Amino acid sequence: MKKALAIINKKAGQRRNGSLEEQLIRQLNAQNFEVMIKYTPEDGAEGITRRYACGKDLIIIAGGDGTIGEVIKGMCLEELQIPIGIIPTGTVNDLARVHKIPLDAKKAIGRIDAENTYSSDTIKMNDTYAGYLIALGSFMTAFAKIGSGMKSKIGRFAYLFAGINMLLKLKKYKVNIKTDNEEFETDAHLTIVTTMSSVGSLTRLIENAEIDDGLLHIINIEPVNLVEAVHIMFLAVTGKIADHPKVNYLISENVEISVIGLKDMNIDGDLHDYADASITVMKRRITLLDLGK
Repeated sequence: MKKALAIINKKAGQRRNGSLEEQLIRQLNAQNFEVMIKYTPEDGAEGITRRYACGKDLIIIAGGDGTIGEVIKGMCLEELQIPIGIIPTGTVNDLARVHKIPLDAKKAIGRIDAENTYSSDTIKMNDTYAGYLIALGSFMTAFAKIGSGMKSKIGRFAYLFAGINMLLKLKKYKVNIKTDNEEFETDAHLTIVTTMSSVGSLTRLIENAEIDDGLLHIINIEPVNLVEAVHIMFLAVTGKIADHPKVNYLISENVEISVIGLKDMNIDGDLHDYADASITVMKRRITLLDLGK
């Protein structure tokens, strides 16, 4: 039999979908897979990957964007090339949204077909890796908290109002950005480096970003007033954020970012201590199961 490793984060999104293990085992057994199940965060998804993934034919991840990013990091550090299946059980689930995976975990499991795969870009930062996102500024963390349920409870306009309010409260910092083609320094409220279109549950934030275009998509938002914040949030949900004069939008295969005034940064939706970053796109580095709609 072939061998599959299932990494499950029981805390991701508070596991709204209930127990998935039995369905996952049945789905994989039917495709001639012997299944090993490991739970995070006890060992951390990266540690589990580095310890158990070698020799496996498939990895299934049931968790949020942070858990998926940890698995990708572990695979890259161990130089493993193993297909990954994403079962979204997190709060924001940007990766699932972009890859058109059903946000209902049970539906996603039902679409697992180990023979149906495609390639996607990922990110190298300094001597480590990220699944899809490096972000500076507390907006990403705050907006993710809103996205965990408020959008459906209070409606789209209230959701956007909350985003505008947070954008105005963000701490200003000074950032230096150096791409393959240009370098500049400016004050900023938010800086994003990503390989895909959906960030912080804003599914059209960078509308022209493709998962395999071999590019880093960089958004830098300078300090704004109330009117500018309203305009930026409107553009963000309509895929036109780069049209605002306070938004710097760049594409590059490589970018170096250094900041004065921040203590932490966001990697794949989770907070980490800040470090100056040398970032490179890893073209088609990971192989994913096609669970799309």
